[in-house]
Amino acid sequence: MELLHKKIETMRKELIFTALKHGLTSKKTLHLSQELDKLLNLLVHEQESLHPIGFQ
Repeated sequence: MELLHKKIETMRKELIFTALKHGLTSKKTLHLSQELDKLLNLLVHEQESLHPIGFQ
């Protein structure tokens, strides 16, 4: 999971840089945003599997 956290942080920084350089609606920014969403969804799924609802 640590590797996933690092990937998320790296992609988040890249997304911010790209958005500042190319704009919020550029194709590259939108693509990076979607890829970051996938990583974040994966993280949530992993966390849910470690701590199922009702067993926290």
